[in-house]
Amino acid sequence: MTGSVSVNPNMKNPPLTVGIINPPDKCYKPVLYSPFQAEKELGALNQDVYVSIQNSESITKKKTPKSVFAFLGLGALALSFPILKKLFKR
Repeated sequence: MTGSVSVNPNMKNPPLTVGIINPPDKCYKPVLYSPFQAEKELGALNQDVYVSIQNSESITKKKTPKSVFAFLGLGALALSFPILKKLFKR
């Protein structure tokens, strides 16, 4: 081995360009819309959002799992156990 390491040329550091200003490849060109076209596109976007909200299932529409009711019942029974114990002793 001669001490040279094979390095991927894509992984090498690029040459430093200190003080050199490179112009951008593309210039941003703003697109101007007429108010009527902008209103029409906004209406279409609002309609898409409204339809997707209508089609999505709301959290309130989901059923509560039965295990939640079981745990609530067990918790209520555990909290009321001392009171029930006193009532049955008499």
